[in-house]
Amino acid sequence: MKWALVILAATAYAQEPTFKTKAHEVVVPVSVMTKLNKPVENLRAEDFEVLSDERPQQVRMVLRDSTPLPIYAVIVLQIGGAVEPALAKVKKTASVVSSYITNDMDIGVPSMTAVVTVGDEVKTAQRFTADPDILGDAFAKLAATGSSSRLIDGVSLACDLLAEKKDPARRVIVLISESRDLGSKGNFSEAVIKAQRTDVAIYTISYSAFTTAFTERASDSPEPPSEPGLYDPDNHGGMNLLAIPMLLARLAKTNVAQAFAQSTGGSHEKFTTLHGLETKLTVIGAEIHNRYVLAFTPPESPTPGYHEISVRIRRPGDFRVHARAGYWENPK
Repeated sequence: MKWALVILAATAYAQEPTFKTKAHEVVVPVSVMTKLNKPVENLRAEDFEVLSDERPQQVRMVLRDSTPLPIYAVIVLQIGGAVEPALAKVKKTASVVSSYITNDMDIGVPSMTAVVTVGDEVKTAQRFTADPDILGDAFAKLAATGSSSRLIDGVSLACDLLAEKKDPARRVIVLISESRDLGSKGNFSEAVIKAQRTDVAIYTISYSAFTTAFTERASDSPEPPSEPGLYDPDNHGGMNLLAIPMLLARLAKTNVAQAFAQSTGGSHEKFTTLHGLETKLTVIGAEIHNRYVLAFTPPESPTPGYHEISVRIRRPGDFRVHARAGYWENPK
């Protein structure tokens, strides 16, 4: 259990690494796991085959799995709807979060975590912090409230928070919620474009409020809600969003959590018990800390619109590869 939230652990390093891309390059964060959920380390650029619209691309390695970088994570938690049992389990992980959120070992820069809550309203419950006590307090104040689950708006806000952090880091969103969105003012494609622009990978852990309720104990009662500042998505004045692939569009209507993961190169997991939540977080943590970042240059005059991406491993073996499903060219 100790390292169940290693996704939030800080990675110490002696000097700030370089994480730069060239103009017009497409950045593709990739994780490679075995069937037993073990990270595949020490891969090189030539070990990857990247296809854009089914055409092979020449790729370079921007970031290796061993490159030390802090993690900037935003935990997006659903607090609206029938979520009391699941939220009680999430709150019990606060001590684990507090143990690992800061670990700079007197050198380097610590990892940072923020917390966003989604229900009838979308709030920043805690801005980025490396202080485990502050993070623990933020978790302790959470309470189920409202009937909506504005997951898309919550992810959009999380992307905005991550965009504010300009220094080199691994940027991730961990969405813990039911699978369906209810009541968002923004739309799925806009949120995914935001994630793409800031190279954010979204990891989702979903639960069924009905199933999870069977594991609730009488002592799992919520605390009074807190009242941080509210968030409402910006009105982009008729932003001309390019259509996303039909498959992802349909998936977003029935399971927006899984659609976010597939669109950004994260993973989608499910849980019903506290042990299950800790296990899923452990798997996600190992994956986040062993991500590669590839880049390729599209044609000089790429067609505006959505372009599909697929990533394969040239080495023999049974691998589980997570990479974003595609990218938008010139979304306005």
